[in-house]
Amino acid sequence: MKRPYVLSIAGFDPSSGAGISSDIKTLEQNKVYGLGVVTSVTYQNESEFIGLDWLSIEKIKQQLQALAVKYTPACIKIGLIQSEDCLSELLDWLKETWPEAFIIWDPILKASAGFSFHANLAPSIKSLISGRVDLITPNIPEYTQLFGKENPQLIVDELECHLLLKGGHTQESRVCDELYSPNKTSYKITSDKVKGDWQKHGTGCVLSSAISAELAKGEDLQKACYNSHFYVKSFIASNHNLLGHHSYNLYDHE
Repeated sequence: MKRPYVLSIAGFDPSSGAGISSDIKTLEQNKVYGLGVVTSVTYQNESEFIGLDWLSIEKIKQQLQALAVKYTPACIKIGLIQSEDCLSELLDWLKETWPEAFIIWDPILKASAGFSFHANLAPSIKSLISGRVDLITPNIPEYTQLFGKENPQLIVDELECHLLLKGGHTQESRVCDELYSPNKTSYKITSDKVKGDWQKHGTGCVLSSAISAELAKGEDLQKACYNSHFYVKSFIASNHNLLGHHSYNLYDHE
């Protein structure tokens, strides 16, 4: 059976715990074909971030143009990106080339090892998203950095963009991801944290990629976020290390 195509536009992490190689593993495990465009080369492992080199927007678009000759991705996930100017130009190119693709932006503002990528996107974030991004997936610290204390429902109503607020960074014993959609009641996905509260490198990348795969296969957004929430739980529970395994879903959540 032919698998739908999903495109990841992200940085390269040599440990493959996060970034584009992690995305491709997630997409493959979730039964779609993953295409990849690299935005940067990072120098890191799962516990230490040393630095990175950015690819220019011209080199990013060269990779995209080669793919556009043959492929039409159903969903596009954007991860690590250099600047608001780069993101803006990239989004314009994507909307012109693949107007029907569902675009997800996972706003990576800080590496799990502590390195900060973007200090001040907040003043331009609304103009960046509006009309060009279908879903944004920040965790609570990222949301606060981007939108301050603004009500998430008011944000999505204004921008006509879905928002999945990830709850894994809280100290609570349960995790609650909350999906906000324009002019709708929010949808909560709640579960107990994995026993032992094991930590994993790259869970945000895994979640947004899993959502991309579910959408490409035809699931609606609520079901895609629900299934992906439990895929990440399985990833976290796969071992005691910072690098998780993509194997099977340990959680029977139906």
